[in-house]
Amino acid sequence: MGRVTLLLLIVAACGGAQIPTGNGYKGADKAKPWKKSKTLKWNDKLEAKAEGDLSYPEMRRAAWFIADLPQNGELDLRLEVTPGDNVGEDFDLAMEIMDEGYRVIAKSDQEEGDAGQLTKQKALLDLEPGKYYVHLYLQGRLDSADYVLKAAFKPATATEGKSDFPAEVAFLPPLPMVPLNDDTPKNYKPPTTAVVVHTTHHPHLDKKPEPPPPVATLSARIIGVSVVSGGTQITIGRGTATGAKAGMQGKVNGLSGGTFTIASCTERACTATISATPDQVNHAAGSVSLGP
Repeated sequence: MGRVTLLLLIVAACGGAQIPTGNGYKGADKAKPWKKSKTLKWNDKLEAKAEGDLSYPEMRRAAWFIADLPQNGELDLRLEVTPGDNVGEDFDLAMEIMDEGYRVIAKSDQEEGDAGQLTKQKALLDLEPGKYYVHLYLQGRLDSADYVLKAAFKPATATEGKSDFPAEVAFLPPLPMVPLNDDTPKNYKPPTTAVVVHTTHHPHLDKKPEPPPPVATLSARIIGVSVVSGGTQITIGRGTATGAKAGMQGKVNGLSGGTFTIASCTERACTATISATPDQVNHAAGSVSLGP
């Protein structure tokens, strides 16, 4: 019986690559890799680049970066991936972008239409100043890869959101003087006029029903654009907490034929797929209108 057990152990040891049992992080019970995020360095053109390699078996599963935006604007990300040796058919290097509160505002993983692609692009529009986290991570236990992450920041134009108050407010004309004391004569009496009200009752006429209340239309900003299978996926900055929900119809403002149906929602954002190209979406008004 002991010889059989030893033989099975030898066969198992020679059967191929061992699948790691951990989660791909060193000291996983204490590690907080997002605390060691590397800040992207902007050049004169407000562009940045980072590259490296990842390996799940070597406990180097993920990489974290910070994009520190100095003002309102657009953040464009491009991820180029080179798979390592012995990766599976379902290999994918995932990418997700989070705000300063670690809330996911855009992602690309095995659940998205661009799963398995070696080049992934994300365009996040109308972002506020602050820190945004870019998280890259392998999804298969035997996966490894080299990567190049390119980022570009486009500041909002100076005229956006600029108020013309009070420069465009007209001055009031001179107002008449009002005496401090009432100068009405003591013997003055206002005229009285009798008002006769004529009413006509028509019992045979039915009362007209009140018109139904108008259907409310919601508006929202487009905060993300990415290429997926079957079209372009847009991320809308309105979720279930603010009235949006899956199945709602919508239209990209300023884009001919830019209608869509919301596919899924979180509390703060929703996603939908349209047939337009990313360039067409980016050159539109940057907002959508949602109906029931």
